[in-house]
Amino acid sequence: MLRIELDNNYIIQDSGTSEGTQIKYRKNGYWYKIDRDGKEGLVEYLASKLLSYSDLEKKDYIEYEQVIINGKSGCRSADYLKDGESFITIYRLYYNEFGKNLAEVLARFDSMEERIEHTLSFVKKTTGLDMRDYLAKIFTLDRIILNEDRHVNNLAIIGDDNGYRVAPIFDNGRSLLTANVSVNWNFDMKENVRRVVAKPFSGSHESMYKYFGKGFNIDITKALEWLKKEKESKERDVLIYQLTHLSDL
Repeated sequence: MLRIELDNNYIIQDSGTSEGTQIKYRKNGYWYKIDRDGKEGLVEYLASKLLSYSDLEKKDYIEYEQVIINGKSGCRSADYLKDGESFITIYRLYYNEFGKNLAEVLARFDSMEERIEHTLSFVKKTTGLDMRDYLAKIFTLDRIILNEDRHVNNLAIIGDDNGYRVAPIFDNGRSLLTANVSVNWNFDMKENVRRVVAKPFSGSHESMYKYFGKGFNIDITKALEWLKKEKESKERDVLIYQLTHLSDL
C-alpha cells in the first residue's frame, strides 16, 4: 500500500461530514483523507471499485485507492476539477442563495416527497440542472452500501463561467457498517443492516431508491468474483451480503 507523508500546509478541510472531524489534504493533483472512526478508506475503495462493475461512466464517480497517510490509514482520489471550475455543495448553494441551513429547512417538511421536490426545484431554478438522474445514481449506490452520511454537503455540483454540471459521486466512507454507532456484532448481519438509518430526505434507503428508480446496473457475478479475492474484512462481508440479498440489482 502506498505511503504518503503530508505536512499541515496541505490541509484543505478538517470538518467534512455531519458526524465530526475528518482531516483532508490536497497535493499534486490528489485529495487525501485520513480514516477517523472506522475503515472509511477501505469503504471508499470498495464502493468505487464496485461501481467499476456497473454501467456507469468513469466520469460519474470518484475512484478511490487506499493509502497510508502520515502513518495512518486512509484513501486518496485524483482531483476531478478542471481549470476554472468550482465545487459547490447543495448545502452551500442554498446557503449562498437564502442564508439558511438546507438540512434545517428540509426537516420542517412533513414528507420525503416534499423534501426531495423542494431541493430539486431550488437547484433547477438556481443552476438550470435537473438532478433526478444524479440522485437516482446516488441512492442506488447508497442502498447497496448502506451509506449513513449522505447529508446535503455530500451532494454537489461543479460550476464555471460556462454553467454547471453535477459532481461525480463522492464521499461514501461511512458505509458498509463501518463507524456505525448502531452496529452490534452480537446481532447477525441481517439485524445490523436493518438498523441502518439513511439521509438526507428519508431515514429509509429503500424509500429514496424507489422514489427515483434504479440509477445503474451492476454485473453481480463479476463483482462477487472480485470481492472474494479481496482481503477479509467486515466491510467486504457486508458488501457481499448486500449484493447477494438485494434481489433487483
